[in-house]
Parts: sequence; structure tokens; C-alpha cells
Amino acid sequence: MHPSNERRAAAATADGVLASDNHGDASDDPELLPVGGPRVLRLAMQIAVGLLGSGAQTDDVEAAILVVARAFGVTGVQAAVTFSMISISHDAADAPPTTLIHFVRDRTVHFDRLATFAALVRRVRRGELGLDAAEVEVAAAQHGTPAYARLASFVAPAFSAAGSTLVFGGNPLDAGATLAIALLVQPALGGLDRSELPPFFRVTFGAAASTLLVALLVVLGVPMSGGLVLTGSLLRFLPGYALVSGFRDLVAESIMSGAGRLAEALLLGAAVAGGTALGLRTAETFGVHLAILVAGNADWVLPVVVGAALIAVGGYAVQLGVPRNSMVQSALLGAAGWTFYAASTTRVSALDPAIATFVASMLIGAAGRLLARRQDAPSALFVVPAILPLLPGLLLVRALLATTDAARVSGLIDATTTAFLVGTGVASGDVIVATIRRVRDRILGPAVGAIAEGVDVLVVAPVSRVLATRPDAAEHEEEGDPQAPGRRNRER
Repeated sequence: MHPSNERRAAAATADGVLASDNHGDASDDPELLPVGGPRVLRLAMQIAVGLLGSGAQTDDVEAAILVVARAFGVTGVQAAVTFSMISISHDAADAPPTTLIHFVRDRTVHFDRLATFAALVRRVRRGELGLDAAEVEVAAAQHGTPAYARLASFVAPAFSAAGSTLVFGGNPLDAGATLAIALLVQPALGGLDRSELPPFFRVTFGAAASTLLVALLVVLGVPMSGGLVLTGSLLRFLPGYALVSGFRDLVAESIMSGAGRLAEALLLGAAVAGGTALGLRTAETFGVHLAILVAGNADWVLPVVVGAALIAVGGYAVQLGVPRNSMVQSALLGAAGWTFYAASTTRVSALDPAIATFVASMLIGAAGRLLARRQDAPSALFVVPAILPLLPGLLLVRALLATTDAARVSGLIDATTTAFLVGTGVASGDVIVATIRRVRDRILGPAVGAIAEGVDVLVVAPVSRVLATRPDAAEHEEEGDPQAPGRRNRER
């Protein structure tokens, strides 16, 4: 196995979802490699395509390939996953070399499908599925079943946008206006999502339509903060996840995938900026001037902010398709992370926003890893929705809408810095938890077990040797005293 694959497989082993701890399920059958090798590789490829197309990280996809191959006795497999391509190679002495390549052009974050494929890998690893059953399960998972009813998926983005407006200091009327705009735009966006139109044009339309609707409400005289409502309406289109995922891939040494995701984030950010600029220029022709705001006038107490964050993150989790048993936990995690950030950047604490962003992201990454280990599920189900309030997408849009080159460059630097802090913070929390668990499992666990199980060798025997050297102990031994210290300790 290539060294990079070994590192990534070891990293995924700490997750517990894509890890493999049984190496001999099918490898004892000498006829499996020449007969079932290509079939196993095709199964691994189908699972990898499902994972990558649903929003999984590249290192997790590579680890899943190795786990599936090893579970069915196919060793010596190498996997390389980039932003849009999967390559699996197998070269054994008793079988012809085999290489499979697949391009994944449709990459949409569908965490319901991601959870289904991750559970499938977990069942294969545990030996609960044979090769025939696994192929049937993969075919069913590719079609997928939505995690939520159509109505819930329809209203979730609108409630997430309204909650985000409250998080940024909007009043109830601002939140209601944001909710109404999102509901009006959703039918057209749903139709575009089902079409073959590239994401760039879909995002451009969504941003332009939302901006025009905000301008319309301003023209109608609705007493609201137009800039803040615009901010809440644009959050759903921001490429923050692509930004953070790109930096996470770079940290994981997936250079090509990381660069590809960052390029995609920049392209989608340009789409949001272009659609917003089109809407703003159109509104200006009617005398309506809008600007993106990230702070409103409402000074909410902490319980209201926490509740708004719960709604924003929870709605975003439903929009992404996070399963029900993980949605509430991801919402609580996001609310806790945003509460920490908000409390750390007040005038009382006066913590630098960059440091607060990094620490909050690190705490979310660590907690997400712990939840993933506890539920044996991908950590992305918890982490991705939770970082919504910290995402730097608005910074990117404001930079692209800047009127001067200097402001544009400065804004891009700020957005990139924030994305780097969030991405590395989440990855750092993940790595810290994985390292602690690895030390516990590989060092502390065996040491404690040795002490508990071998106390007579590690403790009693040395004490017996010390006591046996005492003169009074020797006298007791010569007299045959059963209470002699040396004999008593040896008998123990």
C-alpha cells in the first residue's frame, strides 16, 4: 500500500465508521482473489462513488475502499481519490493487474445518502453482509430514500435563513421577511435542482431572485433592515462548506482535491456575487439601495441567540439531509459553538475574532469526532451543519462586490483567512481527539491491563524478592514458619 494511503487509512481508523478491525473474514479462501477480486473492486468503486458524490472527504473515501477490499479478502489494493476522480488498482501475484477509474461529475451534499453508504461500509467491515447482499444494498442506496418528508425539506432552508437573521441581530420582522423570501424562491430552486443546469447558474439565479425580492419589500415600505434580510437570504447559497472542505483536504495532504474544492468555492462565490450584483443594480434603477450587513440592531439575550442558532443549524442540517438521530445533536453543537464565539468576542472578554473562530471550530471538530465515535457515524454529519454560523461565505461575497481593487483583494484575504481558521480548527479538534484515543488504546489500555492482569508478576514478585533478602525473613523460612513474609508473598 502506498504510504499516503496507509496514513489516511490510519486516520479513518480513528473514526470507527470506515475502520477495519477484522482482517481474516474472507482472506483465508485462496480462490477468492482470482475469482472475486474484480467483483470486489467494482463493489468498492460503487461505494466510493456514492460516498464522494454525497459529500464525503477524499481520505474517508480512500479508507472505505481499502476496508471493503480487505473485508472480502482482496489485499494489495491502492486507492487514489481526487476532487472528481476515483482510481482503484490491484496487482497480485496470482491474478492479472486490475485498475478501475471513475469520474464523479455530480457532487452534491446529500448526507442521508452519505450516512447510508457509511452504514453499508460498517456492516461490510463487521462481516454482516456477504458479497451478494452488499451488491444489493449498494443498488438500493444509490437510489436512496430522503431522510425527511417533502414538506420538511421544503421549509427547512427558509427556517434556517430566518434563524440566521436572528443570530446576526435581526428583529422578528426581519426574520419573518427572510422566511417569506426563502419560501417564495424555493419552488423555482427546487425545479432548477432537478434539472441538468450547472450549479453556477442555479446559484446565480437564487442570489439574484432573493436580492430582487428584498428590494421589492423595501419598495413596498416593509419596516425591516433590508441589508440584514439580504444577508439571511443569501446564506443558503454560500460556498462555505466547499471552502472549509478544501482546507481540510489540504491539511490531510490531498492537494489536488483541496485545490479543486477551493476553486469550486471561488466559482460558486463568484456566482453568488454575480447574482447579488445583478439584483442590486436592477434595484438601484428603481431607487433602492441595499448593502450586505452582518450585524443588526437587536440586542438579544443569550437564550434567544441560542434558540436562533438551533433553528439556523437545525434547518441547515435538514436541508443537507442529516438523519434525524444526528440532526438534533448537530444543532446543539452548532449553537454551542456560536455561543462560545459570541461570548468570546464581546467587549467584556474582547477575544480576537480570529482566535475565537479557531477555538470554536476546534471545539466543534473535537465534539463532532466524539459524537461520531459514540454513534459509529461519519463526523461530517455533526460538524458540517454546526459550522454554519462561522462560515466565511459572506466575506467572500462582500469582497467580490467591492468597488475597488484594494477592497476586493483585502476582502478575499479576510475570507481566505477565516476559511483557513475554520478548516484547520475543525481538523485540529479531530486530530486531537483521535490522538488521545490512539494513545489510550495503544499505550494506556495495554499498560493498565498488564497491571490489572499481571499484578503478581509486576508487583508481588518484586516485593517478595525484597522481603526475602531480609534476615528475619530468612530465619522464618528456615524454621518453616508459614507466616514468613517471603513464603506468604510467593504463595500469593
